[in-house]
Amino acid sequence: MTPGVGFASACTAGELEALVREVLAEAHAVLRAGGGEAIEIWQLAAPGHKGDSPVLWTAARDLELEPVFASAAALAARDAALSTDSARSRAVAGVGSVAEAAALAVAGDGARLLLPRRLSARASCAVAVRTVNGTDELFEEG
Repeated sequence: MTPGVGFASACTAGELEALVREVLAEAHAVLRAGGGEAIEIWQLAAPGHKGDSPVLWTAARDLELEPVFASAAALAARDAALSTDSARSRAVAGVGSVAEAAALAVAGDGARLLLPRRLSARASCAVAVRTVNGTDELFEEG
């Protein structure tokens, strides 16, 4: 399971962290409702253009997740699979949802959205899982 994020420059690390925690709690609830168990998450997916953001690095540290960055090309390659088409996201990053595209790109081949984009005032978060042979591969290698 891979959470992906997008956020405005005015976003704080606290806001981003709170949104990711809220979305991961929702993702775990969805999995439990489907008969799954709690999942360990190792990575936090983000667009490459946010690689030098102290907000992202602080939130990732506080969440105990490794930031992994998707290039603009990797984000664009996932655009057709997105469930959200935000004009703002498209103008800034060329895709309908930065959070969804980052989650899918970092989750890898066979990934699908478990949760589409969720929003706070200045951030977005989505969760992807990778499907292998028709089964969701929910554990990340650490």
